[in-house]
Amino acid sequence: MTDRKLSPNNMSNNNLRNSNLSGVSERPPARGRYENVFLTEAEVAELQADFPTVWQEYIERLSEYMASTGKTYKSHAATIRRWAKEDRRKGGISDYSCKEGESL
Repeated sequence: MTDRKLSPNNMSNNNLRNSNLSGVSERPPARGRYENVFLTEAEVAELQADFPTVWQEYIERLSEYMASTGKTYKSHAATIRRWAKEDRRKGGISDYSCKEGESL
């Protein structure tokens, strides 16, 4: 018996092409000084709404921390939220922003 490679049929070729395309997703733009923080536009908008005065500082802080330690995170937005919550609990950040109709 001779070994030979059989060519796949058209149906299996199309399935391979379609499965490769469906798994491809565009990566959000890189942010931070070291361009290693990835946040979607929706995540950035939420961070801006929740932390209007310090959201950019947290992106820079995360970027520097990841670059200096080599750590990686599954969700950069979740890490920023966690750090902000910890800082608030410790009294580290004061948020002087207010919503429309409110005063300080």
